[in-house]
Amino acid sequence: PLRPGNRFSRSTVRERESATFMLFLRQSFSSLLRNTRTSSGRIATPLSSLPKVAAARLFSSAAITLSEEEKAILNSPREEMEFDVLIVGGGPAGLSSAIRLKQLQPDLNVCLIEKGAELGAHTLSGACIETHALAELIPDRKEKGAPIHTLATHDEFRFLTSTMSIRLPTPPQMHNVGRNYIVSLGAVVAWLGEQANAVGVEVFSGFSGSEVLYNDDGSVCGVALNDSGIGQDGRPKD
Repeated sequence: PLRPGNRFSRSTVRERESATFMLFLRQSFSSLLRNTRTSSGRIATPLSSLPKVAAARLFSSAAITLSEEEKAILNSPREEMEFDVLIVGGGPAGLSSAIRLKQLQPDLNVCLIEKGAELGAHTLSGACIETHALAELIPDRKEKGAPIHTLATHDEFRFLTSTMSIRLPTPPQMHNVGRNYIVSLGAVVAWLGEQANAVGVEVFSGFSGSEVLYNDDGSVCGVALNDSGIGQDGRPKD
């Protein structure tokens, strides 16, 4: 299942992290003070022997106090959404897989999540691509407006130094002239997203996975999404 993140995060985890952090600081300073001698030759008092209130006051900003209402909101149950196939990542491979699955089984319930606000937002821009696989996936790509227009017309393979470049023979696998296209990969990904939506893939942009979910036997069963609606102080926003 896909478990959307709570609108608010889980306070118990944050409180446990704060307590662990406080314990780490206390132990670290205790160790430091045990190994530090004063000018009179006496060992300085370890932090662990100080009153607990005084020790906590030193790091009072490390923890937050939540009201019962806030705790109830932060610990609210997560919703779950069931899909036949869940694909994490809206790059060329993820989108192509989603499209192909729907082509093979139109009734399959396929979902794809992408952390970027929109498809292509986190994709490197420039690329020189070989289009045979895309032609097999979407034979009428030209009629559907694929942003693939610029055919490579010249190849150079160079070794760069700090002051000059030396031209080398172009490796056979890097011959692009006349067969490969120079594209904006971000634009290609955005277009693939349109094709995925057209065949019925459910695309959720702006959602990143925070943890993998497992069955009791150790097999993967889904992904939990990041929480949202949390302030910098760890409190729920209005």
